[in-house]
Amino acid sequence: MTTLGSTARSVRESLGMTQKAAAEALGVSAVHLSNVERGVTPPSASLISRFTEVYRVDVYVLCYCTCEENDGVSEGVKQARRKLAEALRRQLGDAVKV
Repeated sequence: MTTLGSTARSVRESLGMTQKAAAEALGVSAVHLSNVERGVTPPSASLISRFTEVYRVDVYVLCYCTCEENDGVSEGVKQARRKLAEALRRQLGDAVKV
């Protein structure tokens, strides 16, 4: 199961950021970020917003789009999720090159 924390960790790592540097940029402690990334602590709405600002990709939407659970949505919605996930990954790729 993909979680918001593990998605945030994947994005951070893709950007080449250490957990300490990301925590500083996000305005949280490294311990708190570690707890969020490991799924111990849920991220607050303000942290989710800061993920978007700092990582330059909407981690919440990326997590939703890459969710592997069979949640009863139609195949059309699943296809739309996959396309959006691809676009977000391209956006992330562009961020890494900067």
